[in-house]
Amino acid sequence: MKIEQAFPHILEKQVPVVKSNYPLLTVLYLLRMQDVDAVPIVPVTNKGARAVFGFSSLPHFMNLGPEGFAELLRGPCEAASDELNLLSVEDELGSLLDAFKSRTLGLALVHEGGRKMKAGLLSLTDVLALYGTGVIHAGMTVGDVGSPILSLPSTTTIREALQAMFRHRHRRVFLTGVEAYVSDRSIMSSLFSPTILEQLGSEKSKDILSTPIAKVEKVTPVAVGPKTSLSKAAYMLRRDRGGCLITSEKKVVTPWDVVMKPWLTDRLTIA
Repeated sequence: MKIEQAFPHILEKQVPVVKSNYPLLTVLYLLRMQDVDAVPIVPVTNKGARAVFGFSSLPHFMNLGPEGFAELLRGPCEAASDELNLLSVEDELGSLLDAFKSRTLGLALVHEGGRKMKAGLLSLTDVLALYGTGVIHAGMTVGDVGSPILSLPSTTTIREALQAMFRHRHRRVFLTGVEAYVSDRSIMSSLFSPTILEQLGSEKSKDILSTPIAKVEKVTPVAVGPKTSLSKAAYMLRRDRGGCLITSEKKVVTPWDVVMKPWLTDRLTIA
């Protein structure tokens, strides 16, 4: 099945795009306020695309002090950009999933072609909807695909938490002894809040990455039984974009688990 058949309205979704010299702060503001997964940088060509992502932009801040933090934010967004998967609407749905696999990133820019390069973003959240329409199917349960929970003490700093998240390729970290987690989205909201941004470059500036994760907004995941079907899990995850589920076996279930693990084990069927 082609991408345009699975997602007939993909090119109707407006995608904010910016030039490479736009201040990074402006782009991060777009990510936060429009709740998008990435902001593509123009020009986009048939040979490739770049974008600023929420999660993958964070490593650029890891070793910076307050002055460097402010300087990077004021600088061009291209400095914190990464390659973005690029496909055509004529490509097969399997090619989209293979693209997610190749970069361990569930996001791609899908284009129509032509001189204007009309395009739309597709994420794992979009693919989750295909369980409900019957386009994809996997006879598995959340117990089959769940992953061990990454947990850290509440006194762990944001910098230390991010280092652990990047090392283990997790987008969320649970607080030890608490069934609640801090996600990359909540860390982004904390780091780039109006209050923090006003302090950058002033005498009040401090190393905000040294803030304990206990002070970051926490999310309580929905608990499900280990025999919950992936179709039902997909429905629940779509309602809570960017969230996760937790099983009674203390495993975390994410959109990547629900879509990509069946695909990587040849147990996902495409209609």
